[in-house]
Amino acid sequence: MGSTRLVRVDIEDSEQEIVLADVTTIGRQPTNTLQIVDRLVSKEHAVLQRHPETSSWSLRDLSSRNGTYCNEVLVEGQIALRNDDILRIGSTSWRFVAEIPRWIPEEPVVETAWDERSASVHATVQIDLESDFVPSELVFDEHTLRADYDKLRLAYTLSRDLHAAPDIEAVLDRLLNRIFQWMPVDRAVVLFVDDSLAGDPADRLVRAALKTRPGANLGDDQGYLVPRSILKQAVGRREAVLSTDAMLDARFNQAESILMQGIRSSMTVPLLTHDRIIGVLHVDSLISSGLFTEKDLAVLAAVSQQASISIDNVLLQRRVLEEAALRSSLSRMLSPNLVERIVSGDLVIEKGGVVKRVTVLFADIRGFTSLTERLPPPDMVAMMNEYFERVSNVVFAHDGTLDKYIGDAVMALWGAPLGTEHDELRAVRAGYEIQQTVHAFNRERLAAGQEQISVGVGIATAQVIAGYVGSTRTMSYTVFGRGVNLAARLCGVAGPGEVLLAPTTHAAVRDWVDAEVLAERFLKGMADPVCPVRVRRMLDSTAVVALPVEPT
Repeated sequence: MGSTRLVRVDIEDSEQEIVLADVTTIGRQPTNTLQIVDRLVSKEHAVLQRHPETSSWSLRDLSSRNGTYCNEVLVEGQIALRNDDILRIGSTSWRFVAEIPRWIPEEPVVETAWDERSASVHATVQIDLESDFVPSELVFDEHTLRADYDKLRLAYTLSRDLHAAPDIEAVLDRLLNRIFQWMPVDRAVVLFVDDSLAGDPADRLVRAALKTRPGANLGDDQGYLVPRSILKQAVGRREAVLSTDAMLDARFNQAESILMQGIRSSMTVPLLTHDRIIGVLHVDSLISSGLFTEKDLAVLAAVSQQASISIDNVLLQRRVLEEAALRSSLSRMLSPNLVERIVSGDLVIEKGGVVKRVTVLFADIRGFTSLTERLPPPDMVAMMNEYFERVSNVVFAHDGTLDKYIGDAVMALWGAPLGTEHDELRAVRAGYEIQQTVHAFNRERLAAGQEQISVGVGIATAQVIAGYVGSTRTMSYTVFGRGVNLAARLCGVAGPGEVLLAPTTHAAVRDWVDAEVLAERFLKGMADPVCPVRVRRMLDSTAVVALPVEPT
């Protein structure tokens, strides 16, 4: 087994190689371990260092003028080195050839339930969201001090990296880049729990980000899957999992996915926030067994906690913005009560076209065309805005859906997109109150010396088609069917101050309404005659007065 060394690769027939000491300095000065006489090389250019506790190597650029490159990627600060990495320093290129260490842990952690003859050395770390640094007066050994320092350094670096990340993609990109700087990994992947899927969290993990070592020949990234056996171990027990040779690890029963992908060393840590699994961070190596240590696992577990906080914060911000946008969109057509129930998830709007029993209300102004000719445009617009505001408030007060404004007409729905108890009664109460509201509006206009208005209301209940319609740029929720046309026609024949009901609507509210059945008549566009029902007054406690008589 040879020593770790640098082999010159930029010229043919070169046998030049340098056996590396634990600390190997590189530069133009003769005082360096490896002197490179090249005007592109700084006096003190870079340093390679062996880390005995992990048997790993790192490369650090010493703020050289022309930079140090690893696999044609500019080295910023310090990075971990892997076997066969190509280093470019000035005009020369070198292959890093690492001695494969025989990794023998001092205290192997093996559960007795596993077959020790076939299981590789492994360890687990329980993720504790409440963990903290040990008080200084209780620190008696250098190992604890160094472990706490590493956690603090990583937490600070990650906090600085992730704090200003504008979105999830930026958070994950910065996280994986740091992991590749800190650890000698071949691949790193983040998986998120998809709440739209069914099953245990381990069965609902989907890939959110993947990074592979530059220059590594690892096959098709699209075919890369984290072995389910490893995921279930990490997610099921909520603990960080280390396998020094996953292909031999008895915990995973030689899972086919492990054997097929050739995973030798891996670490998998759950992403936890408020004791809830939001995902998994997994790193592995396909080259060396025994590459990661228990210290690496503890460090990655600390990284996962910091990353979980940043991810959860970004997801929370995204949810707040999405809820605000949803609330703003729904508030234009639904009552505040229904909007809050939808945003909270208590009610769900069905997607796509469906057949529903819906009560439709139309209300429009009598003699509107002549009114527009008499009133100045500013007065007309101000009056219509005030009228629509008052009518919309009535619709929302009775948990109706404001479908649309059609000229001077208002169209409202009960039963779509959400159905509530006694939709027909709510609609009739709203129609009745609209007339009372218009009456109050007229009193104000009369006192101000302004012209009064009169409104007719038509209400019908029927099976209709409901759904979102429109172009790719503009979609709106509405309903189609005979019930819609019937409500519009009843509104058209309603006199000033009248509320006319279809027979189906009257049948549902007859116990709450004092009404008069009118003579049968044919309505425009209706094949069969209809007997409209005129509301005289409401019999329940919310409205016991008769409808006011509006001006003709």
